[in-house]
Amino acid sequence: MFTVKPLESPLAKAVEAPMHGSTVEVHLNDGSYLPTGEKPRKPTHCVLTPKFVTQAERIHHLTVYEDDVWILSFPKCGTTWTQEMVWLISHDLDYRTASEVNLLDRSVFLEFSAFVLNYPGDTIEQVEKATRPRHIQCHLPIALLPKQIWTVRPKLIYCARNPKDASVSFFHHYRHLHGYRGPMPDFLDALLTDQILFGPQIPHTLDYWNVRREMNILFLHFEEMKTVTSGFQ
Repeated sequence: MFTVKPLESPLAKAVEAPMHGSTVEVHLNDGSYLPTGEKPRKPTHCVLTPKFVTQAERIHHLTVYEDDVWILSFPKCGTTWTQEMVWLISHDLDYRTASEVNLLDRSVFLEFSAFVLNYPGDTIEQVEKATRPRHIQCHLPIALLPKQIWTVRPKLIYCARNPKDASVSFFHHYRHLHGYRGPMPDFLDALLTDQILFGPQIPHTLDYWNVRREMNILFLHFEEMKTVTSGFQ
């Protein structure tokens, strides 16, 4: 089902972070069930962790429901902002519940426990047991999403961002959350050579852009969202 290639270059080792450890490339072997989109393109692989590999089939075979709402993005592209906005819209602007219940419980990060070392919970199970309609956050590329997504066709919302801005934000995220202590040039070199978690960065977005005209997909831009909301300040 998947081909796994360890990332063992000196640069890949240099950018390993305590939160997730070593990294591997995860390739889908058969993507014939994926939508073609505007033009045929081979779906990109994803840089993940050995721990994720042990959970990949669970995600691949996850039961999907038509009333699911999936918030998808490359990291640091407006994910949290989009999650909160979409949850409020679909819950009649229930700010009270939004202020009392953690966003991670209202919009579950599907693969979080599958790549974070020593994480005590099981976010895949949390999604499985969530009350419908489920709101699900995910950073995985098209190739690694649950297979049923393409037959059940739930709502998919993808948020893209200027890759330069996303790269800088992701570097700070890697330092403050993942525990990376190396220099920024190493991080950016690794990102540009597809050796950072959830990369390759550009193909990740292009794969979703290619299928943006599917009826169940909404493709958002961080910069446009920021421009629109600036009028409410």
